[in-house]
Amino acid sequence: MRLSLAGRATVKLALALLAVAVVGVVVHTLAAQGPSSPWWLGILPGPVAQLRDASALLGTLLLAAAPYVSAREGEREPWSLVVALYVGVAIVLVTLAAGAMTGMYGEQIEDPRIASRWLFRARSLGELILLGTLLAFARRAWKAR
Repeated sequence: MRLSLAGRATVKLALALLAVAVVGVVVHTLAAQGPSSPWWLGILPGPVAQLRDASALLGTLLLAAAPYVSAREGEREPWSLVVALYVGVAIVLVTLAAGAMTGMYGEQIEDPRIASRWLFRARSLGELILLGTLLAFARRAWKAR
């Protein structure tokens, strides 16, 4: 199957996410070292693992979804979905990276740290955008059967 421009844009995003996951493996390994080790980064490994795992999962999902993103004969390119996909991924990656650098998971609805609340809200927004976009792609795949 030949991919359209939207499908190729999705593959590029998926490969970028998998590259982030590979970097996340290295950073997580260094973050997990003991404080007495010269290899220790001085950041919490948990939030780095979240970034790594989310990047790997999204990258794999998008590689699998790329054929369904591509326009078929007589169809318009689903650029609005591709843009929403990029926006959702950017929001999620930025919030996960910010959480990894500050040691905040961004999962608590109520947190005494103001930054953690905003991190939670922004991350939730990005995840909702991704959920809606992936559901729209699933609908396209269902129709294509």
